[in-house]
Amino acid sequence: MKVTVVFLARAGDIVDPSKRVVELELPEGSTLRDLFREISRSVSRRLGDGVLSGRLIFKIWVDGVETANFMMMLRDGSRVMISTPEMGG
Repeated sequence: MKVTVVFLARAGDIVDPSKRVVELELPEGSTLRDLFREISRSVSRRLGDGVLSGRLIFKIWVDGVETANFMMMLRDGSRVMISTPEMGG
């Protein structure tokens, strides 16, 4: 299945500029965790491993719904957006 991933804000700064919007191929039944493993392998090891280990914190939306559930199932055509959490002062 194909999943579109959009890296915004600080996440977009970490990845190569040519990979700020990518379409990744994943097996049917893949989860958000599987997606981040693929991001680590093919887009940015720093970002993928950092998110999976908890060293990097980002807001994640799947098909317009914010989630922190790495067991969330993805579907063919899912759109995942990754961005810096809002901060105030």
